[in-house]
Parts: sequence; C-alpha cells; structure tokens
Amino acid sequence: MKRFFILLAIITVAGLSITAFAQRAKDAEILYHRGVQLEEVKGELKEAIAVYDKLLKEFVDVRTIAAQALLRMGNCYEKLGQKESQAAYQRILRDFADQAEVAAEARARLAALAGGAGAPSSSALAVRRVWAGRDVDVMGSASPDGRYLTFVDWETGNLAVRDLTTGQKRALTGKRAYADSPEFALDSHVSPDAKLVAYNWYNKDDFFELRLIGFDGSDARVLYRGDKLDYLHPAGWFPDGKRLLVVFRDKNKNHQIVTLSPADGSVRVLKSMDWRAPGKIGISADGRYLVYDRTVREDLPQRDVFLVSVADGRETLLVEHSADDAVLGWAPEGDAVLFASDRAGTWDAWMVRVSAGKADGVPELVKKNLGQAIPMGFTRAGSFYYGLAIGMNDVYTATMDPATGNFTAPVLLSQRFVGGHSAPDWSPDGKSLAYLFQPPGAGRDVRVISIRALDSGADRQLNPELKFMRQPEWSPDGRQFLVRAYDKQGWGIFLVDSQTGQVTILAHGDVVWANHAWSPDGKAIFYQEGQRGLVRRDYASGEEKLLAADATPEFGRALAVSPDGSTLAYTAYNRQKKTIALKLMPAGGGEARELLGLPEQESIAPGGLVWMRDSKQILFVKKSALWVMPAEGGEPQKLNLSMKGLKGLRFHPNGRQVAFEASDSSAEVWIMENFLPPAKASK
Repeated sequence: MKRFFILLAIITVAGLSITAFAQRAKDAEILYHRGVQLEEVKGELKEAIAVYDKLLKEFVDVRTIAAQALLRMGNCYEKLGQKESQAAYQRILRDFADQAEVAAEARARLAALAGGAGAPSSSALAVRRVWAGRDVDVMGSASPDGRYLTFVDWETGNLAVRDLTTGQKRALTGKRAYADSPEFALDSHVSPDAKLVAYNWYNKDDFFELRLIGFDGSDARVLYRGDKLDYLHPAGWFPDGKRLLVVFRDKNKNHQIVTLSPADGSVRVLKSMDWRAPGKIGISADGRYLVYDRTVREDLPQRDVFLVSVADGRETLLVEHSADDAVLGWAPEGDAVLFASDRAGTWDAWMVRVSAGKADGVPELVKKNLGQAIPMGFTRAGSFYYGLAIGMNDVYTATMDPATGNFTAPVLLSQRFVGGHSAPDWSPDGKSLAYLFQPPGAGRDVRVISIRALDSGADRQLNPELKFMRQPEWSPDGRQFLVRAYDKQGWGIFLVDSQTGQVTILAHGDVVWANHAWSPDGKAIFYQEGQRGLVRRDYASGEEKLLAADATPEFGRALAVSPDGSTLAYTAYNRQKKTIALKLMPAGGGEARELLGLPEQESIAPGGLVWMRDSKQILFVKKSALWVMPAEGGEPQKLNLSMKGLKGLRFHPNGRQVAFEASDSSAEVWIMENFLPPAKASK
C-alpha cells in the first residue's frame, strides 16, 4: 500500500510538471508571436529583438520556440546591419544543435555572412527600411540612382519627391491643398534619365489624365486625356526613355496595354484583355518583352506570370503554379524576373531566369517572408524598392452605459494571436460572437469563421470552401451566416451553415466592396450589387427588387436595417457635389430622404452604420469616432468611443455591448539589396 501511494505521488507530480510545462510553452508561443508581429507586420526590428531576448531569458527550456526566437533575433540584427547577428547564429549551433532545421538555417546564414561556401554572392542579401511614418505613400517609384522616391502627398494631393538621404520632400505639382479641390495625383514613374516623371492625375472634370512633368517641377503637360476611359495609369518607361507603357480601362472594364510616345502622344496597342487586369508590368532591359501577372481562370483568383513580345503581342506562360504569383519587376541586367509567391505558405520573393523569351530553369527562392510587397522599381545597381502595408486588424468589445451613452475602454478579443481578426457579429441568442480570422502565414485569400462561446471562451472554426470571405452575419434563427466571398464562379452572396460550414450560393455579382444585411424576420436579404445599387431579395422565392440605384458600393459603403424591420439606412455618393449622403427609406421600397450630408473626405466608414435597439436613433462612424443622431433628424452628437480605423459595428442583443473592428494601418518603404545572380554571358 505504501508503494501505491508513493507511485501515486510520483504520477501526480509528473502530471503537474507536464501541465506546468504546457502552460510555459503556451506563454512562450504568445511571446514569440508578439515578436513576429513586431518584426514582420510593423517592421519594428529593435522592439522585436527585445521581445525575443525576453523569451530566451524566461523560456529557454522551451527549446523549439527558443531556437526559433534566436534565429529570428539573428535575422533582425542582420536587417539592421549589426554584427550581433553572427553571435545569435553561433549560439544556435552551440546551444540548440538538436533543433536540426533551425541549426541548418543558422549555419547557412553564417556562411553567407562570411562569404564562404554556401554564400549566394560576395555580399549577403540585405533588407532594410528606408522610410516610415504617417506621410509614407507607396504609389510612386524610385529614381534610377536610388536616392529619390516619387509619392503622393495626401495632405494636398500633389505629386512630390522625397530625398531618402536628407528626408526632405518637395512638391512637383502646385495644387495648394486637397480641400481646395478634389484633384490629386496617383501612380508615378521616373524616366530612365531621371529628367521626367509620368503620372496619372484625377482632374476637376472627374476623369484621369496622363501627365508629364520635369523632375524639377517644370514643364508640366497633359500627354493623354482619359475622358473616354474609366481609368488609366502609367506602368513604366521603356529603357530608351522614348516610350511609356500605359494601361487603359474602358467603360466596360476591359483593358489594353499600350505604348505612348512622350514626343507626339501617339498610341500603339500592344495587348487587349478582358476585365482581368494585368498586375505589375516589367519591361526587359532590351525593351523586347513585357512581364506581368494575371488570373488565368475566371473562377479562381490565383495568378500566373506571362511574357509578351512587344513586337507582335504574342503571350507565353513564364511561371505556372497552383499558388498565387505576382510580378515584382524585371531586373536591370535583363535576364531575371523577380516575383512574389505564396507557394511555400508565406509571401516570399522568388526569381526566374529568362532567355530568348522563355524561362531558363526553375524559379529560385530569394527572400522568405517578404510580405505582400508593393513594387516601386529597381535601381540601375540592381537594388529593389518596395512598399509594405503595415498595421493590424483586430476585434474589440466595449460596453455602453444606457443612462449616459458612454462606453467603457475597448477590450481586445484575442490575446493569443494579435492581428488578423475582423468583421464581428453577435449570435441572435447573445451567447456567441463570430468573427473572421486569417491564420498566421495563411494566404491572402484564406479566412475562417471563428465562433467564440462567451461563457467558456472556447472557439470553434468553420472553414467553408470559399475565398476572401467578408462580413459574416448571423441569420435571425442562428442557423447560418450570410457572407460575401469568392467561389469557382466569382464573387457572390452565400449562406454558410453555422454548424457544418456547408455553403449555399444565393447570387453571383459585383459585390466585392458591397454590404449586406438580413431583415429581422429572416424573410429578406438586402445587398448592394455593382452598378445596380441596393437590392432586396426574397429569401424563399429568390425574387429580387431594386430599391435604390444611388446606393452602389463604389462609395456607398454602409447599410443597416432597423431592428423593427421598417427602415433601411444607407449611404450614397453624389459625384457632382462630391458628398456622401446618409439616407433612410422604407424597407419594402419607396422614396428615400436624406438624413445627413457629409463632404467626401468625411465618408462614413465601411460597416460603420448601426441602429439603436429602439429603432429611433442611428449610430455611425466618421473619422474613426462614433456619433449618434435621431432617425427623425437633428444634430449628430459625438460619443466617447474612438479608435483608429474603427468600423464594422455590431450591438449585442442586450443593446449594451458592442463589438467592432479597428485597424492601425500605415505604410513603409523597404529596399532589398545584394540578391541578383550574376548576369549570364550572352551566347
């Protein structure tokens, strides 16, 4: 009997030890993901190093995670150009040799830093941030010498130039302030001799023009008027500087790739395409070929990479893969194309050699975890500039005091994975909160519906066979979700079973930027579709009725049904006045009345419109703050709930708790150097 109790005690102690270690592993994982978020999403390398160092001091016994943290710490030091990276890699080989994959990577990085065996070139690949802050814009390009960037100064709408050496900026165009006029610049490309900048300009007559201006701000002129087009933008200069590459989109959403002469404005069509627009276009050093990505099938969003002969417009496949591939640019040496791909589970930089208009070998990995880069061009020396959208989407909850209308401080929904949460909605019985979750490392099209039980905090997930899911909304009976998403036939409105994840299609259409909502009795669905406007769909029969043609999703990005089911609230854009109107109309259709008018710059946030439970007041989000006003009309009152990027409001059935999405988004500019392979000798 004594031996039995001794054995029981040993088992109990062992169980407690296992439980304690499991908790430590979980805590280490949370700290690790916090560091990854700082490193990859925010680009705050020094802060990430501090987090990894803290993990190594507190959880060195959790060896799998500790080794990965040490490897990432070395990578951060490398990006910062600091020699501490070697010490980090050497420590991995000394203290974590049992972690085979991490040790192999550390050994390779040491070899690269030393320039010895296994090094990709005489200098190691380097990635560094060159511009960060609230004024960053990534719609421009780098000058051939890499010293300057063109960009849009969104305080004024002017095209501007930033000196990356001094940090100084200067305007190229002369508009005084955005408030003076809705005109603005957008895409821009510096000429090969750095004397001119080509850019598109949205003018006061409501269409885009292609313009040229001297790099010193002189001699601005209109090269092409896009009044017969829906959109146009410059895609780059040919190496000789005598031709511009431009993309036209007509009123039917079809595309043309054309060359345009700066000398006389003459146009030559190189390639005609349907609604599937080409992505980034690169031009070979000899000017004979173009490279771009586009979707191959109408039913799938994944892109492949193609070459086009400038002489005859003949298109050939360069990179074919089931993953999503996006062109970043054509290297200045002319025999290598850089592209991004999620084929390895994250967005990485890859390169493929090109010879005589076709691939010369298989693609090779250049840089892991590049992120969803926005290409800004190569320099003559082969450095690649790119932008990154920085920031996190997350879901928060707060509680309102019904007596005062004040809210408690917002609480983050998930502490384990920071970022990647969006579009919350409470279940009709108030026992669950559903939201979209994008798992770390997943592709840009992957989202799952997470359903959190409020009593236990446990999550379960639905993974329907849909891509780019948006705005899941519980049906009034709680049995299914209404979502916008992409399937094999394109964008549409779908139902997802809340228990099984089974998908039912309701309608296909242009709903990518739309909104949708249930009627409170579940008998009707309201949604915005393309150029049609606001549509009511009978749930049982599928019969549709157009309610409001001015409620298109182009700028009308908010829609809400009153709790009593009698009234719709929606936003509509007035092109002539450049204003946003908040309107009310009967849910069955009828005349709409304007409740509130706002200037274009103060548009109500997407999903930022919700009714109070009494159907007598409306809440809306303007400039990241929450406002309330009577449905009968009156002056809006600002409430105390305010967060950057506030949108997607949803009230709990009790009328007091609110869930919402907030995002702190900005951009940064990075440079990648020392990665191009030596140019092959011409045969």
